[in-house]
Amino acid sequence: MKKVLLSLLVLVLAVTMAKADLRAWYAFDESSGDYAFDSSSYGNTGLLVAETEAGDPPVAFGFTSTQPQRIAGVNGNALLFNSPALNNYNTVRVTKSDSIRYMGDGFTFAFWLRQDSRAVTAGNGGGYPRVISCPNYEVELGVPGWEYDYIWPYDNGGFQVDVGPTYLSLGGSLGDWYHMAITFDGQYLKKYLNGQLAFSADFTGQNLIDIWQYGWDQAPLTIGGQVWPNKDFFIGAMDDVAIWGNAYLDADAVAGLFAQTLTPATAPFTEIPEPTTMLLISLGGLLLRKRK
Repeated sequence: MKKVLLSLLVLVLAVTMAKADLRAWYAFDESSGDYAFDSSSYGNTGLLVAETEAGDPPVAFGFTSTQPQRIAGVNGNALLFNSPALNNYNTVRVTKSDSIRYMGDGFTFAFWLRQDSRAVTAGNGGGYPRVISCPNYEVELGVPGWEYDYIWPYDNGGFQVDVGPTYLSLGGSLGDWYHMAITFDGQYLKKYLNGQLAFSADFTGQNLIDIWQYGWDQAPLTIGGQVWPNKDFFIGAMDDVAIWGNAYLDADAVAGLFAQTLTPATAPFTEIPEPTTMLLISLGGLLLRKRK
């Protein structure tokens, strides 16, 4: 009987436990074409999009945009996003996918950025440039006069990471490449700039439940602007955009990404078991003890 119970427990765990790993990695190393391919195991391919309208309700730009431009990056190629001076707004859109919908109780976002402007951007938005945006979570950069660090849960259970001070406010210059990582280990939200811890806060009890809702049932994950409505475009370049779910990177792993001794594929991560998984393990242990 114990063997049967153990087998059933293992089967249930295999079905219910979300895998803790690298969910998406966009190296942007393609030399041409309409796609940014995902180098993780999930195949979350992104489409390079030339935006035609922005705002809510949407208003046509009145000019013709082009797709993000391929340029030399930190590691191979990178993508250049958005140029108000050239009347050009664009993003990368990734089709809705469960692998990047549910982040679990721990996550990491890591990327190289070259921020070319901190000005309020087109699209009737607040001007907070979106690095990553989807219905469940957003990673934003601050603008002059708005430099806060906090997590703000949406009332439907999503969350927004406002990363506050950028490299510029810490002594860097516009046009410089810098590495940023945002991690959450189930308790502490941490932000790293160029491999160094720049912010840490205890967010125990915050509502970070992921629910792909908020009226955007079919909305994609967007890189370089807000998912819906189109606005708050990031102005600059990005390289090696990576997302981990049910897992987080520690300080050494983040430092390795910055030093380029690690890649998103080789960076070690710490798994965060889901509450359901822990409950099933506990129940399984109780059942086995009762059968002894």
